[in-house]
Amino acid sequence: MRWNTEERWGSIAISLHWLIAALILLVQVPAGLVMLRVEPGALQDTLFNVHKNIGLVVFALALVRLGWRLANPVPALPLDVPGWQVRIARLTHFLLYALIFLLPISGFLYTAFGGFPVPLFMLWDLGQLIPASEPQAEIWQAIHYWSQWALYLVVALHVAGALQHHFVLDDEVLRRMLSSR
Repeated sequence: MRWNTEERWGSIAISLHWLIAALILLVQVPAGLVMLRVEPGALQDTLFNVHKNIGLVVFALALVRLGWRLANPVPALPLDVPGWQVRIARLTHFLLYALIFLLPISGFLYTAFGGFPVPLFMLWDLGQLIPASEPQAEIWQAIHYWSQWALYLVVALHVAGALQHHFVLDDEVLRRMLSSR
């Protein structure tokens, strides 16, 4: 089933969830870490371009995912989940969305204000939309840096919650994000 129900996530929501997660964890994090540690040159330039372009893709997918979430029901947590855990789950999801938007925005602004190109699929430089400003670049660099660490923490909480539901509570919370059936 493509659409969400009150009990399950639909295949589109599941696909967007895992695609965004994979792009961040398997491409963005490694490229971001390595690009800062290699010598300047072709490899570093390639890693920067991959990181910037995938960041733009993640931003676009996050917009689609948020729209899908707003247009579809969000499956309820099991009735036996304590209220404080429901509040933490909601806060965690809110923070995940906020950080998934903040990281590409802050990366774009840091790069553009720094006077560096932001190639949109190597076709057009989005960085030209923003005038260079070193003080602004420094602010957005700090936001980008600390948002990265906040994302790691929130993802760890999200994964811990999912694993607790699966292995301790033995309910459907994780399984319904693995399959729409």
